[in-house]
Amino acid sequence: MKKKVSPKTVIRTVVATTLLSLFLLPTSLCFAADTTTQSPPQNRYDPSIRGKSYGNLRVKVIDGRTLKPIEGAEVVVLETEKRYKTGANGLTPWIQAPVIRSARYRFLVNELHGQLTLISYKNGYRDSIHMGVRMNEGAVTKTTIWQYAITPHLDRRIEPVVYIEPYHRLWLIELADRFRRPSQLGEGYERP
Repeated sequence: MKKKVSPKTVIRTVVATTLLSLFLLPTSLCFAADTTTQSPPQNRYDPSIRGKSYGNLRVKVIDGRTLKPIEGAEVVVLETEKRYKTGANGLTPWIQAPVIRSARYRFLVNELHGQLTLISYKNGYRDSIHMGVRMNEGAVTKTTIWQYAITPHLDRRIEPVVYIEPYHRLWLIELADRFRRPSQLGEGYERP
């Protein structure tokens, strides 16, 4: 009998895998040409995640080589396990997404924003995992997921593509300051 894998185990596995192959892409640039004038819905309470704040999230899924939108891709918000389909323009509907801050650092330095993990699926494309999508209470977040077509006879081993967005620089400075000794020079604004 197979044991059911928890979301926490999936996250740990994905994080361990990504540490081996870290690279970042400026996904916000892909929304520059988006002329959609539709505004996000108003915040509503979702009883599935009690006590959490929400922001509005819109995901665009594009072909990583042609940069064209991918219609019919399925985007999963890992933390809520909800699925959303993209339209002809590659966009999901507006998503009421929770703002979840990491419990690991809450006793050290409060995070400026929450982070989510998104997974995108489309037949004929490599799965794409987008980690660290920044979410703020009541704010609009737009992000782009890049998927790459599977090339027959060339792709012998098909693995997911992983993107990791970094923590906000101000939070990183605050975290480093928390443990810096008075004799150690700072890397933030206070650096001479």
